[in-house]
Parts: sequence; C-alpha cells; structure tokens
Amino acid sequence: MANKTISVFMRSIVYAVGLLGAIYAPTAASNIKVEAMLEGGYVNASYDKSWLNSWMEGGVGVLRFNRDDRFKVTQGIMQVSADVLADISFDAVAAYYPDGDSHLGFTEAYLTYAPLSAGLKHQVRVGMFYPKMSLENVDIGWTSPFTYSFSAINSWIAEELRTVGAEWSITRSGRAHHSPHSFTAVASLYRANDPVGTLLSWRGWALHNRQTTLNENVYFADYFQFQNRPVVFPDYLKPIEETDGRWGYYLGVQWRYLKSTDVRAYYYDNNADPLSIETNMQYGWDTRFTSVAIQHKFTSSFRVLAQWLDGVTYMGDINNGTFAEYNSWYLLGSYKWQNHRFSLRYDHFDVTDIDNNPMDPNDSNGHSITAAWRHNLNKHWNVGAEWLMVDSDNENRTLWPKWTAKNKQKQLMLLLQYRL
Repeated sequence: MANKTISVFMRSIVYAVGLLGAIYAPTAASNIKVEAMLEGGYVNASYDKSWLNSWMEGGVGVLRFNRDDRFKVTQGIMQVSADVLADISFDAVAAYYPDGDSHLGFTEAYLTYAPLSAGLKHQVRVGMFYPKMSLENVDIGWTSPFTYSFSAINSWIAEELRTVGAEWSITRSGRAHHSPHSFTAVASLYRANDPVGTLLSWRGWALHNRQTTLNENVYFADYFQFQNRPVVFPDYLKPIEETDGRWGYYLGVQWRYLKSTDVRAYYYDNNADPLSIETNMQYGWDTRFTSVAIQHKFTSSFRVLAQWLDGVTYMGDINNGTFAEYNSWYLLGSYKWQNHRFSLRYDHFDVTDIDNNPMDPNDSNGHSITAAWRHNLNKHWNVGAEWLMVDSDNENRTLWPKWTAKNKQKQLMLLLQYRL
C-alpha cells in the first residue's frame, strides 16, 4: 500500500506540473511557444509469418506495424514551452498514437529552474522527462530529425525509461570562458521507473517511434502460458510504476567542442528491489546500464552519430528469477543537401540470458539497416520515405510449436508531416 501511495504521488507531481503550466503559462508567460506535428501516410510491413505482428498486438515481431497496415495516421505531437517566471520555464509534450493501450497522453511535463549567473550555469528540472542521453532524438517531442524510426537504443528508452523526479545540471560554458570546450555534469534522483528492463528481457529489442505515455500499459506476447510458475505474470508492463519506495539515480557528463563534436556519457541505476511486487503484478527490476553517445559534424552538411548502451537487469530470486545482460549500438550518417536530408543507420543489439530457468529463454540478438529521405517542402510540410530491414533471433519464439527463433522483417513507409 505504501508503494502504491508513492506511485500515485509521483504521478500527481506530473499532473500538477501540467496543471500549473496550463494555468500560468497563458497569463504570466512573456514568451510562449507551441509546436505541433501530425504524421501519416503509407506503411508496408513485409514478413512471412503472421505471428511476427507487433508486440502490441500479441505478436513476437520487433516492428511497430503489421502486414495489414496501409494508410494511416502514425503519430501526433504537441509541445508547449513557456516562461512562467523570470528563471522558471514550463515544458509539456502530449502525444497521440492510433495503436497501443492508450491513444493520447503526456510523454513529458516538467518545470525548469535556470537562474542567470556569470560563472557556472545551474539548471534544475522537476517533473517527468527524458534524460538527455540521446543525440538522435532532438526534434519536436523527442522525435528524430534523421529517420522516422528510432534506433533500437532509443526505441527502448522511448517505451520503458522515463525520469519522474528531479535533475540538476552544472555547465561550464566554453563561450563564457573563451574556450572551445564546454562541459556539463548531470545528477538525478527519481522514482516510478522500477519495471524498466521488462521488455528487453522478455520481448527483446525493437525498432519503432512509439513513445509510452503516462500511466500507459505496454502489452507483449504471452510467453508465460508455457511456464509452470507459482505466480502468473501479466502480458504487459506499466513502465512508470513504483514498487519498492527506493530512489533511483543517474549521473552524466557531457562535452562539446565548438559546434562540431558532442559526447554524452551516462550511468543509470533504478535501484529497484528485484523481489518487490505490486498488487497489479508489476515487478521491480534491478536495472543498470552505461550509455555513451557521440556526434561529429564533419561539415555543415554531413554528420555522423553513434551510441552504445550496455547493462544488466534482473527480477526475482536467484533460483526462480530472470537475469539478463543486454547491449546495443548504432552508427548513423546523415547528409543534408538544400531542403533534403539523407540518413543511413546500422543497429546491432543483443540480450544474453544468464539465469537458470530453461522454461524462460531470453536470449536474443539481431541487426538492422535503416535508410531514410526527408524533404522540407516549406516551413509546414515535410515529405519523406524510410526503408527498414531487421534480422532478429529471439529464442523465446520457439516456445510456440513450429515457430522459429530467427526471422527477417522489412518495412517501407512513405510519410507526410504537417508542422505548426
């Protein structure tokens, strides 16, 4: 009951931040900015077996869309930013998706305190937000300006990881100190992210652009029907959930050289009790990882991005629990010519099962290639295409008779975006 109260309290903070922004931003803000994006078009997901449908439909595939998807709205994003007081600003992002458990909700809502100072720059964020680990997801509402589908790393962050708490960062600006180097140190304390690691262990990595909203359930295939356990696990997780009353934390450092090179290194530890459980059968997963992201702009037109993430997660006791190591990396090249942007990304991903439960096979691995073209017709309209091919080898698919672990999926999207 205490943990449930904490979970409700943490969600209430997010709603309170959103309410404060809605009340004060229109009246007190000297500067308010509203951005919106609606995206839709033609989707063609190609694979041989119907059971490779999306995990949100109970399938064991690693793509968001299904074979019968064609013309559809893929997402809608609205982002509001405003100055509430002299040193305090408000940001909120709401997202719409036609698929999944919840179609409309908040993905971020937070207040930022950034006092002016002549020396080191301090900033505090409070609410629900993404850690600034990604150099790929830097567009409106934590989307990517390079491809329509995120890398495997940032697809997982979008669905399972969110900070509900506070973050403090200190920046030594290169410009202020007449240096080409800028440095930032980051520290955060948070709660309500105890189930993170669930999808990686039981489903494996995926590639998509679907962000989990506040209070949403994420469904996946029912792997547990084949297991003989004293406790029946639900075929969904609630990523923003508190199970043990502990504080999680992450630490980060960022380095920037002029406007050409960015490096971000983070260590994340949700500090969850792997034996904790809620009445809705959501377990705590003790999940830790290290992430390093790099971007280098060779010219004003050509840049290269890369990210590496490596960690471990476990749930339950040593005899009946689930233990897994996981890692992924990607390399992305992007070239901008006039109003066109061409991007090519390679992903590699892996989950290694290290527990002693043969009825719960969690080994998986794979790689993918994503090619995208995006063209700005004007300041409001954007058109583009993306082709994605992924080879995945997930051992838990063999729990079903005659299903195979290794499979290939392809996806073509022709999309139109309108931006406000």
